[in-house]
Amino acid sequence: MIKSTSAHKEYTVNLDERPYSIFLGRGVVSSMVIEVLKNKTANKDIVILFDANFAEEIDDILRLQLIQEGYNIYLYPMEAGKQNKTINQAIKIYELLETNNLSRDSTVIAVGGGVIGDLAGFVASTYLRGMNLIHVPTTITAMIDSSIGGKVAINFRKTINAIGSYYHPILSIIDMDFIKTLGIRDLRAGLAEIFKCAIIADKELFEYLKTKSESVFRRDEEVLLWIMSRAIEIKLNHVSGDVQERGKRLKLNYGHTIGHAIEVSTSVLEEVYRHGEGVALGMVGAAYIARKNFSQNSEILDLHEEVLRLYGLPIRVDAPAIGFDRMSLIDDCMINVQKDKKRKDNKLRFILPRDIGKCEVYSDISETMIREAFEYLIRGDK
Repeated sequence: MIKSTSAHKEYTVNLDERPYSIFLGRGVVSSMVIEVLKNKTANKDIVILFDANFAEEIDDILRLQLIQEGYNIYLYPMEAGKQNKTINQAIKIYELLETNNLSRDSTVIAVGGGVIGDLAGFVASTYLRGMNLIHVPTTITAMIDSSIGGKVAINFRKTINAIGSYYHPILSIIDMDFIKTLGIRDLRAGLAEIFKCAIIADKELFEYLKTKSESVFRRDEEVLLWIMSRAIEIKLNHVSGDVQERGKRLKLNYGHTIGHAIEVSTSVLEEVYRHGEGVALGMVGAAYIARKNFSQNSEILDLHEEVLRLYGLPIRVDAPAIGFDRMSLIDDCMINVQKDKKRKDNKLRFILPRDIGKCEVYSDISETMIREAFEYLIRGDK
């Protein structure tokens, strides 16, 4: 259900026994958090996990308003890189919770991007078998993807989101003001997830994005609100009735099978690709496989590359430029793609586009075809 006012949109999410709201608007963080806390729990203890980049702003965003309402605030700033989404980082947060004797009806608030939200959700879902959780996503990727749908996880060794569960917040607040704080690279990376939504389910959104790049980069509020709303509705539609990803929700993984393999294979000493950049590359790889397998899709790859290039997202990997031998990187990607979580009966499942706005799940893609897709994506001397 969606309620709209001039100030914000409210989405009521019914994914399990505990419905909650998603608020989309501007300047609504502290007021919405306080309102929901008063309705959901009498406990006054709150841990705020937040991106260290907001260290100077966290008081104005949330902390001071909560203190004025009598809440006890424990701050946990952290760097937002993927290398911190680990069990060791989770243990440090468990220690903070245990040292301060927080209980099951205490609240964990995540203020940050996908790494912060995933880690906070994982901790909240596991400590004392479940605490209250509130998401305040600050990146587009987190706003329209990782903060919606209940997936919470940490990485383990070279497998992304290897350890996790499904756990829903009591509130998610998408404050459009945070988009103004994003650097250009993070803005572009977030847009990749919106392209994903368009390609799997909404041709109108795809065509709109093709004509609105200048408005998006100007951060035009009306344009951004429209595309964010459409993406959120697509995400909720695919999650509804399939929380544990056994059917239509699988389609939200479009671009992730190949994309995750590239992200992991290139992150030896440091992160080379943002998650959204990996998804962009993964979508190109999936479109390549689709063109090879479905003759009617001769233009599908060109359409992908056209719009991704328009928004400055990567469509190829230049292996030597990022310090890799081309063939070795392809070999590593082939190893890492086999760790994909969507495997069933030891077969990889690929989401492939049949047209813009329509995709299907396939489990009969050969290793030869997968390798050919990586060879198409990864360029170099050999």
